[in-house]
Amino acid sequence: MMFVINGADWDFATLTADQIEKLLDQALSFVDVSRSRGEDVVIGDDFQTRAMHGTLSIWDLFGSQSPVHLRRELLQELTAWLATARRYADAPDWPDGIDDSMISIGGVPGLDNPDVTWAHCCMLAGQSAACFTFGESVVAETKTGFGTTRVHFVADETNRTRFWREMIVFHGDSLESLIRHASHAYPRLYFVEGTLQHAGQLGGGYIASKSSVQRALSTLDDWGEWAFTWPPPSLRPNEGEPLNANERPNNQVVRDRFTGFGIDAAPENPNVRNHLASRQAREAFVGTRRLYCEWHVKLEPHRNRIHFHPPVLESDQKVVIGMIHEHLPLP
Repeated sequence: MMFVINGADWDFATLTADQIEKLLDQALSFVDVSRSRGEDVVIGDDFQTRAMHGTLSIWDLFGSQSPVHLRRELLQELTAWLATARRYADAPDWPDGIDDSMISIGGVPGLDNPDVTWAHCCMLAGQSAACFTFGESVVAETKTGFGTTRVHFVADETNRTRFWREMIVFHGDSLESLIRHASHAYPRLYFVEGTLQHAGQLGGGYIASKSSVQRALSTLDDWGEWAFTWPPPSLRPNEGEPLNANERPNNQVVRDRFTGFGIDAAPENPNVRNHLASRQAREAFVGTRRLYCEWHVKLEPHRNRIHFHPPVLESDQKVVIGMIHEHLPLP
């Protein structure tokens, strides 16, 4: 699983110093997030020597003859990244078809782009690969003499997540694929150890509920932290400023927010907490902290639940996914 830097985007000839700095900050931030999640970011052989501003390379842009004056700390950050950046050509096993770098991208034929071709051939070989781009995030049809597929061009975190969620489906849409990609596809969720494996015990099996499971996890990942923490009365983001910035939303507000996002989520009735066996079935540990995961998404009206807990310090302020079960015991 990797992101390939699309060197063709790194043409700064018509840009101001401020515009170039903004793009470099964007790239460095993307690399930092990738490293924190164990996602490779690879470059082409010519990346550090290719012309990016007239005849100037990335390093020449910081030299005394550069027509733009860039922040010196950017040079330090680029050096730290590129000194250890992996070149995709150093991979021990090359995907089939990589020898011909002529590629059609989004219907535009005859492009010589070995970076996109690498991602293209990896996808044809069943390997997760996308391109980091300074342009618009898109999913483009790519075609070479070896075959046709779709390549994600990713510019931001929203579309990084979109790519990984599609990789769950690309790699078979099985429970194993969900488990393999969950930390990348749902980076703002904290999964208690073993929870995802239990999705295989849902009524009817995981395959029958996979769309509902993935939709619920996506919603909790995208909006869960906001739903639990943003002051009322807003039910959707950008609905206006809160009346009291220090007020926390009550359960009804949180429930209404989730309804607006398209999932049926609610806390348990109070008698469940007071029943020992029922409460214990909904308890999970994050570190040494015991959490009562009373909030749950109803995947079906009378069975199949995802139990979760609001963000806590121990989960790095991520929504905690505590259980996935056909139905936990009730009083």
